[in-house]
Amino acid sequence: MDRSGRTFIEQIEVAGDQLVLTVKKLYADADARRVIVRNAEGRELLSVPLTIGLAGGALTVFTAPVLAAVAAIGGTLAKVRLDIERDAGPHVDD
Repeated sequence: MDRSGRTFIEQIEVAGDQLVLTVKKLYADADARRVIVRNAEGRELLSVPLTIGLAGGALTVFTAPVLAAVAAIGGTLAKVRLDIERDAGPHVDD
C-alpha cells in the first residue's frame, strides 16, 4: 500500500444500535482506511481495516463475519466511540 499520503483520525460516538449501519457506511467511504471500535472508557474492542481490494460478492463474504462481530459489540453496549483513520490526501510541499 502506498503510504505517501497523510492520514488523520476522526473520532465519533454512536449508539450501540447504530454501530452496524455506521460501519457499513464507512465501507463505502473511499477516504476511510480503518475503524477502531472503543468502549466508553476508551478501551479498544475491535479494529477493522476498510481498504479491501475485493469486488462484489467477495466483499460481501469478507464483511459478513466482521459485521456480525460489530453487531455483537453494538448489541451489548449503549454507546461506543469510533476512531476512523482517513486519508488526508497527498502532501504537497511548496
